[in-house]
Amino acid sequence: MPKKTLICHKCHSPFHFKKRRNWFGRNILFFLPIKRYFCARCLKDRYLFITDKESDQYEKV
Repeated sequence: MPKKTLICHKCHSPFHFKKRRNWFGRNILFFLPIKRYFCARCLKDRYLFITDKESDQYEKV
């Protein structure tokens, strides 16, 4: 069974790639499961609250 893909909640297209979080997100908000993805259709970074365990259910971006 193929894995699901992560989609942008605004335009409903799949995310293009995963981006690294900024310094504040990595060092101050390290305890939050925030992931940052880039949507090529919206041309914006989108933040998702998703744990590593949940992200294993989806295809790698």
